[in-house]
Amino acid sequence: MSQISQNSLDLHNAGEQIVWKGKSSQLLNAKHYALALLVAAVSIWAALHFDSNYLLLGCLAAVVYALCYFMILNAASYTLTNQRIIRRAGVLNRTTYEIELYRVKDVHLFEPLQLRLFGLGNISLISSQRSTQLFAIKAVSQATALREQLRHLVETRRNEKGVGEYDTN
Repeated sequence: MSQISQNSLDLHNAGEQIVWKGKSSQLLNAKHYALALLVAAVSIWAALHFDSNYLLLGCLAAVVYALCYFMILNAASYTLTNQRIIRRAGVLNRTTYEIELYRVKDVHLFEPLQLRLFGLGNISLISSQRSTQLFAIKAVSQATALREQLRHLVETRRNEKGVGEYDTN
């Protein structure tokens, strides 16, 4: 039995090429890591102060909590091709979301201060696809350049397919 590579399964369309691959920054988990650090510090202080090793379980719980958030964010990835954008997420159960680029109505860039300090930004795609009307790419580096690249790819793909977006509202 021959093995099929993951890329050939993903890119089954003729002429589809990967343009960009990325992941969200762990900076999104900063509040979870800070909370875990606080709980761990309090647990260690309490264990030393009250001379009880059972209080160290709070430290263990904090580490597990932080590790879970790390794994969840680390398991999510984005792939942009010249025909679609794909997001895979999930640690135990994986879910794949995708939008054909010609169905994208609008591309928004949002750079909050805490992300901009680290050169990161969020990109939101609004699409005509009912299952995925809002597609968010969170905390990625060089978000401005990626947004421009997305905008260009969307226009190119629409021209190739001969379609346009029309609202009837």
